[in-house]
Amino acid sequence: MVALLALAPLWLFAPIHDSISGDTVEFKVTAPSAQKVLFAGTYTSWDRPGVMTKKGDDWVFEAQLPKDARIEYKFIVDGKWILDPKNPVKMDSHFGGDNSVWEGPEYKPYVPDGDPKHPLKRTVLKVDGREVVVFAPEQSQGLPILAYGDGNNYESVGKVQNVVENLVEAHKMHAVVIALIEPKDRMAEYWKDSAAYEKFFVEQALPAVRAMTSASQKPEDVFVGGSSLGGTIALRLAEHFPWLIAGGVHSQSGAFQVDEPGLTTKEAFGKLAKTTRLFLDYGTFEYELTIANDNAKKTLKSIHKPFGTRVTHEGHNWPAWRNRMVAGLMYLLPPGRK
Repeated sequence: MVALLALAPLWLFAPIHDSISGDTVEFKVTAPSAQKVLFAGTYTSWDRPGVMTKKGDDWVFEAQLPKDARIEYKFIVDGKWILDPKNPVKMDSHFGGDNSVWEGPEYKPYVPDGDPKHPLKRTVLKVDGREVVVFAPEQSQGLPILAYGDGNNYESVGKVQNVVENLVEAHKMHAVVIALIEPKDRMAEYWKDSAAYEKFFVEQALPAVRAMTSASQKPEDVFVGGSSLGGTIALRLAEHFPWLIAGGVHSQSGAFQVDEPGLTTKEAFGKLAKTTRLFLDYGTFEYELTIANDNAKKTLKSIHKPFGTRVTHEGHNWPAWRNRMVAGLMYLLPPGRK
């Protein structure tokens, strides 16, 4: 299973597929003696699986999937979760175990994460008992800072350090110093009580990164981002500290609906610095998160606040965030920015 269950087991999910057109894709598992078989995954939401229909010795589930969609799934045979034995394609969910994967014929992600010609130097800063991982080019003086929460995954799974440098070398984005800043307790510091993380970020982590790299001191050169609750904390930081963080926000599947009331209201967005650029990316198979991000877009349009966005037919997982990462980086930090 995936992140949604781990992050918020009490979330409720509403069907949203009525607005998504696609071809009928049949998923089938042979289980002649089974009493009940369910289909769980990105398409149904993991905690509200669909009932499969028995046809002879097989159990069948039909899904309407666009040609450019990607979903992860499993079968639940009489209560036992199993991979699709007929599908060799599987992937570590990074949230606990493998999932089977279906990718449409037009699903072609662009993720330039190979080794760059000039790899960024990796440094681990020890700041108040926490580790802050920094990737910087040899000449980093005056460069903008791009700080992501959920640092370990952005490094090991997202490979943001390679993606950024490859885009820079291809003249598709501006050079930056990357700072990956993990919370001590993700649920506590990103959701229940973010004050400690926010204080650490602005008073200790950001100054430490600047001191080590000689990166820019300008608020408009500070960009923050993250996935799921990390996208939420990024937006909260920009709204709470507009005099310190005024470059941009990269919210990947921002979990706005589980946060404090009013995070994405007109009044809250109005607290952002005028220079703050926003990029919202998310998937059509994220249920309440999809609805929350759609609402955030509507609010931004209503106040005429420019923003970038990319929405794909994917779920709440790292392959989706990797796929959409490039668009966010190029929008927020174009190569010719001043």
